[in-house]
Amino acid sequence: MGVRLSHTTVSALDPCAQARWWHRLLGWPLGGQCRPGDTECWLESPEGFRLLFFSEGVREPKGPAWNRVHLDLRPEKGGTCEEEVARALDLGAEVVDDRRGTDSWVVLADPEGNEFCILGA
Repeated sequence: MGVRLSHTTVSALDPCAQARWWHRLLGWPLGGQCRPGDTECWLESPEGFRLLFFSEGVREPKGPAWNRVHLDLRPEKGGTCEEEVARALDLGAEVVDDRRGTDSWVVLADPEGNEFCILGA
């Protein structure tokens, strides 16, 4: 017996925009229709893991006192932290904290301010 992780839910003001942004970063296919105005949209990894963006109950942008979710991403084999940070920035992410000199990761924020890290290889 036991449990397995089904999906991770991210609170979002605009689930469709968030799902489409993360789709471009991760390359995972969008699930369902993912239309503007939908209250939930998701991505699904090749392994079947879902990243769900959900707007019910979200009434204001992310504040400094709380994170809706925090993902740690590691570059795929052969990729580098620098390449993936540059790609995320090109997609509209912003650097929150650059720790490449000390701890080997970069904290970024997606377009709604949700923080995530890209780790060193």
